[in-house]
Amino acid sequence: QLRTLQAASLLSPSATASIQSMAGWSLATRLLSPPVGRLMLLLVINAGANDVMKGIAYTPAPLKQVGGGLPLDDFMSEAAKPLWGPDGRGDLAMMKHLGANAVRLYGNDPRQDHRSFFDEAHGLGLDVIPGLSDWPFVQMEGNCMQTGYDCFEQVKEAYLGNLRNGWLLPDGTYHPALTQIIVINEPDLKLPGITDPWNVTRGLISAIDGMLSAEQEAGVTGDRVNFTVTFSFGICYSCRQNSAFGAKPGLGQMVQLHYGMFNPWEFSYMPKNDLTAFFETRFTNSFNTQNSAADIEPLFLDAYQDTFPSTPIFIGEFHATQPARDQAVDILQILDIARASSLFLGVSFFEYQVRYDKGGHEMDYGIFGLGNYSLEQFDYFGSIFDVWCLQPITNAASSTSLPDSVALAFGGESVDAAMLCLADPSKVPLTAEGLGLILAQSDAAHTAVFVTRVVQQSGGSIADSQGLLNFSASVTTFDYLLAYLEADLSWVTWDALAACTADRQSIEGAVGLAVERACNATWFNCGNVPPECSADAWSLADYVLSVHYNEKGGPALSNCYFDGAATLTRIDEGSSQGGPLCVVTKDPSTTPLTDEGFQAVL
Repeated sequence: QLRTLQAASLLSPSATASIQSMAGWSLATRLLSPPVGRLMLLLVINAGANDVMKGIAYTPAPLKQVGGGLPLDDFMSEAAKPLWGPDGRGDLAMMKHLGANAVRLYGNDPRQDHRSFFDEAHGLGLDVIPGLSDWPFVQMEGNCMQTGYDCFEQVKEAYLGNLRNGWLLPDGTYHPALTQIIVINEPDLKLPGITDPWNVTRGLISAIDGMLSAEQEAGVTGDRVNFTVTFSFGICYSCRQNSAFGAKPGLGQMVQLHYGMFNPWEFSYMPKNDLTAFFETRFTNSFNTQNSAADIEPLFLDAYQDTFPSTPIFIGEFHATQPARDQAVDILQILDIARASSLFLGVSFFEYQVRYDKGGHEMDYGIFGLGNYSLEQFDYFGSIFDVWCLQPITNAASSTSLPDSVALAFGGESVDAAMLCLADPSKVPLTAEGLGLILAQSDAAHTAVFVTRVVQQSGGSIADSQGLLNFSASVTTFDYLLAYLEADLSWVTWDALAACTADRQSIEGAVGLAVERACNATWFNCGNVPPECSADAWSLADYVLSVHYNEKGGPALSNCYFDGAATLTRIDEGSSQGGPLCVVTKDPSTTPLTDEGFQAVL
């Protein structure tokens, strides 16, 4: 449990020590701009692995002006990896740094593969709560508004595409990162609207029915994830109500949907699946709100828990900006409410990045703004955008930045704002230009990070960290660095069996270009790649790039880099890299049993 205590003066050292000694407790104290002589002490229990949802809503539009245009809004896609991936801006890692345990998303393109995003999030310990796009509901030709709000076919087709593009593992089970699927965000504002709950309900029950049929067609096995519909916090006076409480924001929409799930024929719909059983076992309610934590129980939660005594719920967007308030206190309070409830799962804070493209009051939200330093440029579905660095947004009602307020409430770590818009030695290109950006920082430790990457890219490892640091302090140019790497350096160990493979931190499009370049520069006919190594872009790249490097040899930065799409890697017996016999190495125990593998061993 989390508790907020107000004290007339600072606790004595002995009292503080006593609190800190309690099993499971940690103490975070800070001055929260109170009246003179009053301090707020924030005491947070470490709830462990079963803590409540501490999510962040994520739509990192790379636009700095109102309007603009995005070709697609799928930020889970491979194309958006320069924003969320570890070799890019690292947004998912930043969320984890802030203490989040979940990421909530919006639209997606079912044609795009999302496995890489799920893998990265899961590896960081982040649950993923994706949402279906508005495309089948209100945007596509033949959308369900044009079919009498029967959304079965449109949503079934869309969800089937999702399931087949990374949402399911090869064995048919859901990806372990997935915990909730948002059927649609705020349907009461667009399908068609809050004054027409009959059609909204018909659209929702038919959409959910379509998703269940998509699961059957895709052959889903194992545990199923929950579905949710995220309503607005508006009052639906035309919806069914719990008469004991009257009209409550958000609640009427949920009561109306519940009635539709149990009585679909009253909405002129005959389901193909048992919607009643589904609701009772796999449904979660959710809503978005701009209200503060203090409002949630009297306005909603008290009535909700009486109306839905066994259906879990979470807040999909939580961020009250008017009037200005200390967000750390507000988040702490809402998490306290969630921990005290058996149904309230937690919140997703709205949102990760300011939406400059939307303008107006939408710019009141965002943990981070966009700075003026471009980390790189990337191709996002045919349009070139900058990956802008992040700048912490100031928390208007406190001296703490918004990232630090979120970190305090979520139990994460503060952000070093000075580093966010500097070139990152662990990510800049391994080129003369990249080194120049790092040398300009006049920090040997930063240069050492760059040098380490060059050594690893060349098939080596650091044997003596002090030797590395001494050498890094002497580096003045990229040519100097490369010349010395050809010498017998005592602080480097070289691996003679390292092979050139596709860098898993790169993006699939860049890897495809690397394969094309390699195929045009080698004697090997890329049409002769073994069938088992042509099943996916990564295995194909492993085979082609390793053959190419075995032929060319020489400096890895010349023949096994491809602008960051390839790297030298040691392939151990039993390794899963490339599946595992798709990397042509000089090691007879791991190389493929092909002519190329035989030639490499010779």
